[in-house]
Amino acid sequence: MKKIVCVAVLLLCMGRVSFADEASKRAKIDEMFTLMQMQRTLDQLAEQQAAQMKKVMPALLQGQNISADDQKTVDAFMDRLSGMVRDSISWEKLKPQYVDLYAKTYDETTVDGMLAFYRSPAGQTMVAKQPELISQSQSITQAQLMELQPKMRAAFAEFMGKMGQKSAAPQQ
Repeated sequence: MKKIVCVAVLLLCMGRVSFADEASKRAKIDEMFTLMQMQRTLDQLAEQQAAQMKKVMPALLQGQNISADDQKTVDAFMDRLSGMVRDSISWEKLKPQYVDLYAKTYDETTVDGMLAFYRSPAGQTMVAKQPELISQSQSITQAQLMELQPKMRAAFAEFMGKMGQKSAAPQQ
């Protein structure tokens, strides 16, 4: 009987230790997110998405005669969409999911190492320069995609030609 009680007490203690370890790891992840300036990064991402949508809208309205009143309506619509994007990827909404993701992905030793890096001068320099690095990386990618568009249009035209030939072929 004593052995059963000892095992039960041991199991209860182990559960509490593992819960404490998980809470400790989550607190460290939260600190890491602060050091990584995750909220600022997501705010910048939302702004970039809003700016991208504003660039796309004129292309969608191309050829339409837009009056000054219509432009106000378009601007209000774009502001509404931008607000929806900001709300959808707000840090308050995403943080719990990000904490869960990092807690599932990394053990506490790895989180400790990551924290040490983000606390270091090199880690803080990386965080400070990350937005510009991302922006320039996106510019490189966009330039490559712009260069690819004529080839994609040609491939699509060729594909549509082949599809037209198939549909024009006599049915047997």
